[in-house]
Amino acid sequence: MLFSDIEVGAKPLINLKGYLVGNPATGENNIDYGSRVPYLHGMGIISYQLYETIMEHCQGEEYSNPKNALCAQALDRSNQLWNEISHPHILYKKCVYASSRPNDGSTERKILKEEVGVLKHPPPRPPMGCQTYGNYLSYYWANNNITRKALGIKKGSKDEWMRCHKRDLPYSLDIKSTIKYHRNMTLKGYRALVYSGDHDAIIPFLGTQSWVRSLNFPIVDEWRAWHLDGQSAG
Repeated sequence: MLFSDIEVGAKPLINLKGYLVGNPATGENNIDYGSRVPYLHGMGIISYQLYETIMEHCQGEEYSNPKNALCAQALDRSNQLWNEISHPHILYKKCVYASSRPNDGSTERKILKEEVGVLKHPPPRPPMGCQTYGNYLSYYWANNNITRKALGIKKGSKDEWMRCHKRDLPYSLDIKSTIKYHRNMTLKGYRALVYSGDHDAIIPFLGTQSWVRSLNFPIVDEWRAWHLDGQSAG
């Protein structure tokens, strides 16, 4: 549902009370990608010297389209170091994404293969210690005959389910910035929960803080720690 659907009266009408977004991209390179550099520096992934070079020679759109050689070289080195870590969680193992990719067919567990039959696009199997192992298992769960029957999928009507990868989706980006939509929705009284993980290096929390501040809402509750079982957890 697009935010504009509410105003034009699109059907069916959804009684929207609010919305939530997690580690949300804005479409603005200087926020989404620009925040990555100070984040990587703050986490000790890139050096102070590299951080200073990027800050001096790269501005705004140059994070995705460098205009000078010094900026390009510095960003290339920063990206090399960024690619050495697990992007969704910098402390986790660097694992395969577990979306559909060609493999030699040797990674399927025998019991899974017996339950679902021969599948055309088995994903690569990450080590069990990887966060993405659940993505691997979801492929077999979704293609299990019992699951498909429970979902009302008639035999032969649908091909096997695959977990998509955003790079494989046939779409084009036509919204350059989502910030105005957040401003429009919140000014109309819709409540929003915006949350970010402090170990996410794809859309760092620094960028999220930046665009939230740009909405210029007054602070009614000061920054504080939140606790789990009596201990600070974030």
